[in-house]
Amino acid sequence: IIIIKRIIFKIILILKNGEKFMKLRQMDKFIAHCDHYFGQKNTNIFHMVNENALHIDVLLYEPNENYPFWKLVTMGASDYTMPKKQTTFGFNNEYVMFVHKSVDLKDENVVDWYLDKLSSIGSFAYDNQVHITYGNSFDVKIRDEEEMVCCFIELPQIIRNSGFLRCKVGFFKTIICLQAVLLNKDEFEKLTEIGAENFSYWLYPENKENEHFIVERVRSEKF
Repeated sequence: IIIIKRIIFKIILILKNGEKFMKLRQMDKFIAHCDHYFGQKNTNIFHMVNENALHIDVLLYEPNENYPFWKLVTMGASDYTMPKKQTTFGFNNEYVMFVHKSVDLKDENVVDWYLDKLSSIGSFAYDNQVHITYGNSFDVKIRDEEEMVCCFIELPQIIRNSGFLRCKVGFFKTIICLQAVLLNKDEFEKLTEIGAENFSYWLYPENKENEHFIVERVRSEKF
């Protein structure tokens, strides 16, 4: 009984005084998780300016030998625990976006567009108080001239080890890492026509040479 009381007391202290410390520990664990599965160490963190209460940063990983494309990952979207849903992978999501290696994401004018898109995707569930999971899609078009109109939420199948999907950062919190794919009007119509499951097969067919997983501002043959 004494041991149980001590444990409860320590938990109360953590909840009252250790929120910031626990958040930093969770961030360190999440960065280490991404480092491990991408096979490289993160050196780029963008601290985004968010208008709402949910603060989302973005991790940027350069193309490497294992995965020769850019990897951008939200960090902070999982602070929002989504409403309960019967069929889901979890309740605390982060989102990853893959960009072709030829795009110069070291250029501030170029990377800003991708950061803004990914940040808005990361905050969508919080902003709308909804549950987002694999197979969901939602509008991401901000300006009329933008080609990409929709975000489709996919499993990050291009990452060969499926362990990337889940990152346990605490006793009661497991982050789910989902992929964001931006679609233009024609692709969104295809999604509507064939449904989420078949569209997922189209993005990641058995023939690996025909995979569609990169995010583009303007659609090209690289997709």
